Amino acid sequence: MTNGDSAGSAIRSGDVDGLGRLYSEFGGPILHSQEVILAERQGCDLAAYSSWRLFFPKRIFHPLPGKPSGTIHVTSHRLILLREIDVWKEVKPLLTPLGLPTAAEKEAKLNRQKAIGARQYCEIFPSQLQLVRVRRKSGLLDMRLTGTEGSKYEVFFYTDRDDPAFFDFLERSMSQSSLSA
Repeated sequence: MTNGDSAGSAIRSGDVDGLGRLYSEFGGPILHSQEVILAERQGCDLAAYSSWRLFFPKRIFHPLPGKPSGTIHVTSHRLILLREIDVWKEVKPLLTPLGLPTAAEKEAKLNRQKAIGARQYCEIFPSQLQLVRVRRKSGLLDMRLTGTEGSKYEVFFYTDRDDPAFFDFLERSMSQSSLSA
């Protein structure tokens, strides 16, 4: 899941590489100096793409099927989604006759990562993004963003139940940070 070219990106994702740097072995976020947590919400997931194109956008972070099980931490500098590695949800789509070898390899890799306490994460830096458009549906918030370097992103936030107050907070935090930057 590690996004290798994300060093200077406004949206980063990964798994093992964030252990001890972005999140602790207990699953909580590691904050920088002068950074505070503004809100947390469990039962969330997100999908992040590096394009607004409709066909074959580059995927930065993908949601898992089923009920959202991650936690979004909104801090004064970042939005961080952390979720446990769910081996079954990751491997199930690969369970076809031609996909069995790939599924077995991925299952072994994910079990090793899970054993050392790794989690999947997506880190978003609102100060490097400008909110362009927002769409809402029940349990879904779709944001189109442009980066300060000119790149375009689309981020979908999913919740386990409709939560307009949390979506309002996310929208405010993305738009205020782009105005203050």
